[in-house]
Amino acid sequence: MLTKYPAFYVMGANTDIGKTLFSAGLCSAAAHEHVKTLYIKPIQTGFPKDSDSSFVKKYNPSEIVNAKTLFSLSEPVSPHRALSGDLFLENFEEKILNIINDEIKQNQAHFILIEGAGGVASPSLSGKLQCDFYRPLRLPVIFIADAKLGGISCTISSISLLESRGYNVTCILLFSGEHENAQFLKKYYNEKYPVFELKSLQNIENNRQSEKNSQDLENWFDINLNEFLTVFSFLSNYHLSRIQVIDEYIDIANKHIWWPFTQHKNIKGAKYIESAFNDNIHFLKLQQEGNNNLLSQISYDASASWWTQGIGHGSVKLAQAAVHAAGRYGHVMFPGNVHEPVAKLTHKLINTVGKGWANRVFYSDNGSSAVEIALKIAFRKSIGLPNDNKKIEVFVIGLKDSYHGDTNASMNATNPNIFKNNEHWYTPKGIWLDYPCISLKNKKYIVSLPKAISVESTFTMPFQSLGSFFDDERQKTHLSEIYSSYIQTQLESIAAENISIGALLIEPIIQGAGGMKLVDPLFQKQLVSACQKRNIPVIIDEVFTGFWRLGKITAAQLLNINPDIACYAKLLTGGLLPMSVTLASEEYFSCFLGDDLSTALLHGHSYTATPVGCAVALEAIDEIQASLHYCPERETICNLWNYAQVEKISCLESVAGVFAFGSIFAVELLDAESGYASKRARSIVEKLQDLDIAIRPLGNVIYILAGFNSSKKRLNGILNTVYDLLKEDC
Repeated sequence: MLTKYPAFYVMGANTDIGKTLFSAGLCSAAAHEHVKTLYIKPIQTGFPKDSDSSFVKKYNPSEIVNAKTLFSLSEPVSPHRALSGDLFLENFEEKILNIINDEIKQNQAHFILIEGAGGVASPSLSGKLQCDFYRPLRLPVIFIADAKLGGISCTISSISLLESRGYNVTCILLFSGEHENAQFLKKYYNEKYPVFELKSLQNIENNRQSEKNSQDLENWFDINLNEFLTVFSFLSNYHLSRIQVIDEYIDIANKHIWWPFTQHKNIKGAKYIESAFNDNIHFLKLQQEGNNNLLSQISYDASASWWTQGIGHGSVKLAQAAVHAAGRYGHVMFPGNVHEPVAKLTHKLINTVGKGWANRVFYSDNGSSAVEIALKIAFRKSIGLPNDNKKIEVFVIGLKDSYHGDTNASMNATNPNIFKNNEHWYTPKGIWLDYPCISLKNKKYIVSLPKAISVESTFTMPFQSLGSFFDDERQKTHLSEIYSSYIQTQLESIAAENISIGALLIEPIIQGAGGMKLVDPLFQKQLVSACQKRNIPVIIDEVFTGFWRLGKITAAQLLNINPDIACYAKLLTGGLLPMSVTLASEEYFSCFLGDDLSTALLHGHSYTATPVGCAVALEAIDEIQASLHYCPERETICNLWNYAQVEKISCLESVAGVFAFGSIFAVELLDAESGYASKRARSIVEKLQDLDIAIRPLGNVIYILAGFNSSKKRLNGILNTVYDLLKEDC
C-alpha cells in the first residue's frame, strides 16, 4: 500500500525488544518537527496493566500526537491465547484490517505508526502469523532488531520472513550493547537496509508506571532525540523517494517498453502496479480527491492476470517452494537428468490431468510452445518421418475462432483473423469447422448454430443448468443427428480431397481468446469420436481450461474423452512462473525412438523443467485442491457464480447472451460488429475499472475469472455491478 503521507508498520524480531519504546521515540521526533502523528496498536494483550498506546501518549503529551488501541484483551499472553475460546467473532481480523485501512485513509495525521505484537512470526488472534495478518495492507516496515545474545539470528530470520511475504523493510533500529549486534548487521546488510543504533536502556524495572522509571525514560528519550530525528528524517525522505521514483518508472515504460497485444498509439500511458495480493491488484493513483491518504487503488483481478491466477497473488506456500528450490538448485541442465521436483511433478501430472491415458510428460515454457510440441508429436504419429525427396504438406482440423498461441506453428494451426492478417510468415494450414455455441438469454439456454451446420439457427433447450448439456442421453436427440451429419460430411470432404491431416486440435468446451465462446460439448464429443475412428490424433489444448478452471481438473474429463496429446500451462504454477507441459501416451512417445538423434523430438528451452517452476507447480496443484471453491470429484458441474444473478443479466436488452461455468463468467453484448474489431465493450470496461474491477474485454465480450478463494459476497457484488452498468447501457 502506498500513502500520501508516511505510514509504517513497526515490527520486531521478538517481544520485549523495544518496539514500543522506539515507536514512542519516533513519535517524539515527529512532534519535535511539528508533524501531526498517529500511533495505532491494533491488538493489545495484558490490558489494562499493559497499554502500549497509553505509554506512547504518556511520553508524547502534545496534542499533535494521537495514540489509540483498537482491541484489548486482559490476558498477558499471545493474542491467539488471549482471545477466549468461546468468543466467536466472525471475520474479526478482516474487520481490524478494515479499521486500520480507514484510519490510514481518513486520519489527518502526516506520520502514522502501526505497532504489531511480539515478533513477525508471532501468532495473531486466529493463529495466523503477524506477517501474514498484516500482509493485505503491505505498509513498509520499520524493523526493531534484537540486541541481546542470539538476536542476530532472530533478526536475520525475521527479515527474511518479511521479504518472502513481499514487505519493504525500510530500516533497522536496535539498542547498542555489549554483543555489538548493530555492527554485525551493518556489515551483513551492506547498506541494503540502514541500521540505526540507539543508546541502551538499563536499570528500567518492569513497572513502567514507577516515578523512577518515568524519569529514567524521560532521560533516555532526551539522550536519543537526535538519533530519532535522524531516523524520522530518513523515513520522511524514504517515503518521498518511493513516490517520486514511480514517475521515473512510468516514464521508462512509456518510452521504452513494448507491450504485447497493445496499440501504443491509443494507450494513455502506463498504470503502475504497486503490488498484488489474493484476488487484488494494487494500482497507484497519485491524484486522489479530498483528504484521502491512500494512493493505492485496489482492484479485483477480473482477468486473472491473463488467466494465470486461481489461488490468488502472493501465496506464501508458492513463494516458499520457489525459494527452497532456488536455494537448492538454481537452474540445472535437464536432458538426460532428473531432479526431485520434476520427478514428483511428472508423477503427479500422470496421475491427475493425464490419469488413464498419458504416460509421458514433455516440459516447455509457455502454452504456445506446448502446442507446437504437441503438433510435432501428432504429425510424427500420423504422417511419420518426412521424406527428403517429397515434403508432405500437413494440415490440422480445428474450430473457427480458435487460438493456440503466437508462435508460427500455433498460428498456422488457426484460421485467419485480426491477429494474423499482417504476419508475413503466417500460412494457414488447416480446415476449420463451424461450431454451435451455448448461451443463456432471457433465462433460457439457447444453442446457436451457424448456417453451415443447419438451417435451424437456434434451439431453445429445456435445461435448468449447464450440467444437462453433458448428459449422454443427448446422443439420441435431433441436435445430435445434425451435428453428426455435419461432422461426417466435413471429414468425408477432407478425405475426398486427399488432404494429409496431422491432428485434430481443439480448445475443449471454451474457445478462450476467440471470444469466450461456450461450445456445445455434444458437438466436441462427436468430433473427437469421429476423428479417433479415423486414426486422426486428438490434441486437447487445455492451456486455459486445465487445472479446475471449469470446476473439474480438466475439460476433457467433463467431455468424458481421453485425448492422445494434451497441453497445460496457466494455472499449472498458480500464476507465479512461466511453465507448460505436453502430455502424450507411450504409443506416441515410441514414434521418436531410433538409432540416432535425428529421429528424437528436437525441441527444447534453456529453462526446460526448471526446478523452481516444478516445485511451484507441485505446491500450486495442492493449493488449488485446498481452495475454498474446490470441486469434489463426485460433483458433476461446479459453479462459483450466483445463478439468479446470471439469469437477471441474461434478460437485459443490451445482452446477446451470457454464461457462467466454473470460475468463468462471460457476457456478450449486442453489436453489429462482433469479435476483436468490436469496440462495443470499451465504455463498460472503463466504468468497471473505475469501480475497482480490473478487466480486459475480448471485442464485444466482457468476461470475469473468479479466484478459487474469492468470497461469494465479493463475486455477488461484482455481478451486481455488471448488472447495474449494463442496465444503464440499455
